[in-house]
Amino acid sequence: MVSSTAVNSLDEVFINLASRALMSVHLEVRVTGQIDVDRLAGAIRSALSIHPMARARLAPTSWSARRLQWEIPAHADHVAVSVTDEPIDVVRSRLLSRQPDLYVSPAFLPVVVRHPEGDHLVLNLHHAIFDGMSALRLLRSIAHAYAGELDQPGGPELEIARDLTSLVGARSMKDLAPRAAKVGRDVLDRARLTRVAEDGGDPGDASFAVTTLRLAPDETEAVLRRRPTGATVNDIVLAAHTLSILRWNRAHGARLGDRVSTMMPVNLRPTEWATEVVSNFASYLAIMIPTSVPDDLTTATAMVREHTAPAKENGAAGWVVDLLEPGNIVPAIARKAFAGLLPLVEKHFIETTVLSNVGRVELPAFGDAGEVQEVWFTPPGMAVSGLMPIAVGVVGVGRELFIAFRTDRRVVSDAAAAEFAELFRATLTG
Repeated sequence: MVSSTAVNSLDEVFINLASRALMSVHLEVRVTGQIDVDRLAGAIRSALSIHPMARARLAPTSWSARRLQWEIPAHADHVAVSVTDEPIDVVRSRLLSRQPDLYVSPAFLPVVVRHPEGDHLVLNLHHAIFDGMSALRLLRSIAHAYAGELDQPGGPELEIARDLTSLVGARSMKDLAPRAAKVGRDVLDRARLTRVAEDGGDPGDASFAVTTLRLAPDETEAVLRRRPTGATVNDIVLAAHTLSILRWNRAHGARLGDRVSTMMPVNLRPTEWATEVVSNFASYLAIMIPTSVPDDLTTATAMVREHTAPAKENGAAGWVVDLLEPGNIVPAIARKAFAGLLPLVEKHFIETTVLSNVGRVELPAFGDAGEVQEVWFTPPGMAVSGLMPIAVGVVGVGRELFIAFRTDRRVVSDAAAAEFAELFRATLTG
């Protein structure tokens, strides 16, 4: 039996972008022991059975179809877990340089990487279906199933949850005004954006690399002490990333534009089910910081907070829904005009970089395979023509921060990526 649900506006954005850039979400854990691959495949099937959208695939369509549809089969087409003992860096690069097939269920690729100090489980998930929170929720279900534990998903029914207009759409012109102002202001501010300086890239190498940075409890505590009043962890890591790019470009003698623009994904789920319902609920905002910002993390963080705090209060991240979702209050002619302002439509609308923070997470143990000792995450690099070559993912686990950098090898070599990660550490920890 196969059910269906309509592709919504957020889904469609990432389906369309996937024709121009790699739209994959990377989530990875390392356990203390060894993972049984057959048992893991069974755990994945069990997790898929309780998360309908995790089984979704695009339905065949025709030129006359007015709207794309997801098919949700009762069972996934095929669950295949690859296993290797190659170096983790090699596996990450190969896996994350592929795009999962949206016409096959499930639209993600799992790989187990053997290591004497504990195996890695690496997931490459298509962003049209999975955002960071969805990936984490699915992984929690996989861990519970592997350990033989019950897992009960929360949140509303799928059709209710995926009604984006009801969820975050503007309900009046008063709601719409600050969102429209944010979009309009961003268009003007993108006039001269800073681009990350090239270092050792190979124009013929279209693959990606992942560089990891683990902050120990004492380093994380030092970071938290540097936050100005009212600032979040997200604010300070975003500020550190901005300053790192400016320091990097100055060290390379590269041009600075007027601003550094960071694409910041925003979870549209309400607080009541913020970590539930597997589906893509990631909108995004551009956080643009002038390149004249003082080279001081506390000051830069306060400046970032001036941008992020109002955006959270006025629901500005709902602008994509207001512009693209049918049946909202925005006139059709305005939606058509503003649709061209979506990031990645034209080169001058692509941000400098992307940083996504999934917050502090707690993952269950994988039964006798052991506790989770590392968690790594990166958002899509969205590297169109190499213009946005660094994507940063941040995860808090216990008293540590796990920060991963996905880099475009056309622009940044692996050695240069490692240098950038250490520059980021120095900027963040002082």
